[in-house]
Amino acid sequence: MDWVRRAAGGEVAAMEFLYERYKAMVYSVGLALCGNRDDADEVVQETFLRAFRKLSQWRGESLFSTWLYSVALRTAQNWKTRFAGRRTLPIPARSEPSEPEQNEQLMAAIQELPEQQRVTLLMKHLQGLRIREIALLQGCAEGTVKANLHHALRSLLRKLGRKPE
Repeated sequence: MDWVRRAAGGEVAAMEFLYERYKAMVYSVGLALCGNRDDADEVVQETFLRAFRKLSQWRGESLFSTWLYSVALRTAQNWKTRFAGRRTLPIPARSEPSEPEQNEQLMAAIQELPEQQRVTLLMKHLQGLRIREIALLQGCAEGTVKANLHHALRSLLRKLGRKPE
């Protein structure tokens, strides 16, 4: 990828391009693992700092997005470990003001999901990525993404007291 090579050479415009292209994906990972917007923003910044410092380590054996996803995942895991319990999940839901209790229950249930299911669910439903895009980013089969989404949604329904179909 020409943009990566140019960024590795220190070209600021190339770094800006890569940041703009992949910041939503990195944010999804940060939000899924850390559980709040402030920490997700910090994970985005830290991920790109690390990635730009280590661009020479990307050998092109995988997609750049897959490599960056792994950097984001490690960064978010480290961030979560360092600041565990510091904040809860204040992700405002897009709903009517009369439903705050339901929103809190949903956010708590999402945080209880296994990490891979949580990341996949948020990439799909918060960032609006397609199954194929998620599979490419995660370096897995589309069927794996679909299975993670299926299990995540069934688990959420159970946790929220609804019967999965």
